[in-house]
This record gives sequence, C-alpha cells and structure tokens, in this order.
Amino acid sequence: MKSTKHPIVLRFAGMDPTDIGGYEAHRYRKNGDLGHIDRNKPEPRRLLGTKTWAEEALAEINLIKMETFAAELTELDRRKRRKDLTKRRIEGPRDPWRASRHGPLREVILTANKDWFEETEDNSQLFSTVREKQFEERAIAWLKENFGDDVIHARADTDEQAYHIHAVIMPRATVHKYGVDCQVLQPSVHPLIKDYEAAQDSVGKWFSDIGLVRGEARKQAIRDALNNGKAPPKKRRHVRPAEWRAQEEMRLAKQAAKLETQRRDLSEREDIADDVIAYADAVSAGDIDVDGTPREEMAATEAPIPPARRASFGIAKARKAFRAAARRLAIRAENKAKKAADARIATEVAEIKKADAVILQIAQLLPKGLRAKIAHVRRQLTASIMVLDPGLRAKSSSHRPKNGEKDQP
Repeated sequence: MKSTKHPIVLRFAGMDPTDIGGYEAHRYRKNGDLGHIDRNKPEPRRLLGTKTWAEEALAEINLIKMETFAAELTELDRRKRRKDLTKRRIEGPRDPWRASRHGPLREVILTANKDWFEETEDNSQLFSTVREKQFEERAIAWLKENFGDDVIHARADTDEQAYHIHAVIMPRATVHKYGVDCQVLQPSVHPLIKDYEAAQDSVGKWFSDIGLVRGEARKQAIRDALNNGKAPPKKRRHVRPAEWRAQEEMRLAKQAAKLETQRRDLSEREDIADDVIAYADAVSAGDIDVDGTPREEMAATEAPIPPARRASFGIAKARKAFRAAARRLAIRAENKAKKAADARIATEVAEIKKADAVILQIAQLLPKGLRAKIAHVRRQLTASIMVLDPGLRAKSSSHRPKNGEKDQP
C-alpha cells in the first residue's frame, strides 16, 4: 500500500529579545498555553545551543548595544559635536536593529503531519520513533547548513500531539559606521528569511530523502491566478495552537448548548404527547369525559381508574392542546367562509352596478316625468347596493343631495 505524501511544514515567527524569557518558561512548561501538553510523554529535549543560551543571547545583545554606543560617542567627540554628544549620552544606547513589528530574532518551527510520524515501513511497530529520529537528523543538518552559528537554540517537543522542532535564530551582521565595524541584528542577512518561498523550496528538497514533500506553493498559485484573470486563493492565516483550541472549545460549547436545547424541547414534546395519548386513552375507555371529569358511575363506586390516573397530570395540557387546535380550525373555517362570502358579494354588487349603468343610459332618453320615477327606483337600488358594499355606502353619503335638491338619474 502506497503511503500518503505528507508535506514538510516550515514556519518563521518574529521574535523580540523581550520574548526570550516567556519562551524559556514555556519550554520548561511553567507558563503559557499548557492545555495541549501530554504529561505522560517525554519533556522537550534540547538539540542545539547551551543550557544557558537565553542568558547568553541577552548578554550578547546588551554587549553589542554598549559597543555600538561607545563607537558613536567616540565619533561625535572626534568630530567635536559637543551638543550631540551631550544629547546622546542622556538618551543612552539604542537597539542594534531596525525597528519592525517582527523583531530582530526569528523562531523557526519544523514539523509534519502526526500521521507521517506514526507510519512505519511494515506497520509492525507501534509508537515507533524511527520517523522522529530521521526528521530530527535532517532538521539539525538543515538549520546548521542555512543559519550556521546564528542558530542559538533548538529543541524537540515530544509531549504534544505531533513531534516538532523549535529553533531560535539570532541573525548577526556587520556594518561599517562611526568609523568602525559594528555588529547589528539583521534578519535579511539570511536568504531563507528574506525569501519565504525559497525557504519552502529548500526544506522541500532537503526532506525529500525521508519521503516528505514541499508544501503548497501559494504565492505561485496566486501569481498564476492573477495572470489568468482568475480570483486568487484566499490567504491562509496561521492560528496559534492556543487560539485554535479556544475557538474549538467555544464551538463545542455552542454545539453542546444547542443539542441540550433540542433535547429539552424533544423531551417536553414527548411529555405532552404522552399526556395527550393518556388523555385520549382515558376518554376512549369511557373512564373520563372529554373535559376530564370521571364518569358518574365510575366515581360512585370509587373503583380504580388506571387510564385516568395515567392522564391525571396531562389532562389540563391535553385539553388546552385540543382546544387550541379547535380554535385554529374554527378561525380557519371562519376566514375561509368570509373570503367566499366576500367574493360572492363582490360578484353580485358588480352585476347590480352594471344594471344600474344600463338604467341610467335608458333614463337619459325618457321624458322628465319618467326620469323622476326611475330616479326613485334607483335610490332604492342604491340603498340595497350600499348594504352589500360598505365602500359604496361611504362614497354615496358624500354625494347625498342637499335640502331642496332632487336626485338626478
């Protein structure tokens, strides 16, 4: 059976010297997000760097700051810039790196899918560490090859879901200023930090010997999509394990609350259904009346009424359910009958209006005396129409003849 091709996972994260203390505390599992730590597994194992690498790194950074500050003051004094010299002495040393949101250091994370680490050649070994050793050897070699002595620390985390390696890069560079060579921290001095796609190509090739492949070339996919006039794929945002677990816990809590609400609704409906069934059984057995009153002959003998007892707590709910259903049916029937009656009346009124229009046309051709008789008949007809059609009644009242006026046909 051919094994699945798993990608090698490489991620760089910005790091400030002030982050080193928290990094070390988490390495010793003293603080930070520890919810995913398996205490039954071995603790993190140091791969590169000394035991006191953190203190050494901070001391070196402080030394670089002081050496650069001394060189700056010496240069200002040589150039006789007294005001600037006094000002800089008050301000003190500056950080030996260009300010950015990422910080001057880089944390490197190398890993692969946990399924890859669990695979063995013949699947005969459970919990084998063969893959971990292979991965570790390749990772250490890749870090040394590309970052040299700037890898001031590396460790293997074996107490989490998937084996992975953390490393810290302190990118040292030398620049000429203040008349001397000064050390600075400059991440872009390393080509793989400067070019993320090149770093992905590098680890993809480096780890291919142990069966891992390069991850998805997202930037190339974006370029291809734009060149072809298509929408580029959405940018993926890396979610730290702590953030992902918080989101997952919230999602599971909402799902549990929804299921609990559904369970309660279902339970309540089942209770009501049981009450209705018990009520119907009692009525059909002749033990109680429709309104829940026990039959007189049963009440007189005080004989046990099992169905009525089963329905005792549900009679009120059942009656309420039946009455509500009856009310709804009555309202529907009434509305249906009203709509039918309104439609019938509208048809009849329309016919009467047509007849009245014909009478009005004929009356215009008759002598005055006959027109007066026809006008009297039309008034009676209009009164009948208004009884059927309230809208016409309102309209006719606004056109009622004033005192002394005669209605004209």
